[in-house]
Amino acid sequence: MITGRHRSSTELGTSSQVTAQALAGGYAAYIARGEMSVVGMFSPEFYDNVSGQRGLRIFTIVDGWFKESFAERTVQLHLVTHNDDTVMIWYTMRGQHIGSGFPRLRLEDDLVVEHWAVRDDAAMLDSVTA
Repeated sequence: MITGRHRSSTELGTSSQVTAQALAGGYAAYIARGEMSVVGMFSPEFYDNVSGQRGLRIFTIVDGWFKESFAERTVQLHLVTHNDDTVMIWYTMRGQHIGSGFPRLRLEDDLVVEHWAVRDDAAMLDSVTA
């Protein structure tokens, strides 16, 4: 389930068909339910700065981690913001564990080419050890 209101439906660049809002909604659906439709918004040369992996296969790998680690996942979108070639998505994921995430996504030619995860690992670890 995805809840919350998110702001910013402004298109990225003047000729872009990709909107920050569409990217955020698709990313949230991926995090919450493993929906892979958002992968079409990512470049085949996508680079994930967390895993060091290049390519779209990382989405299947990460979805597997989520399925193994978080039961009954939900995502609440808080804020979507962007500038020139970067989109930041502030969300809270809930499930068996609670944590926040702020993925930073860099775009080229209307496709996401890089990802950085900025999340609250300390809070997640506290919930595991509590």
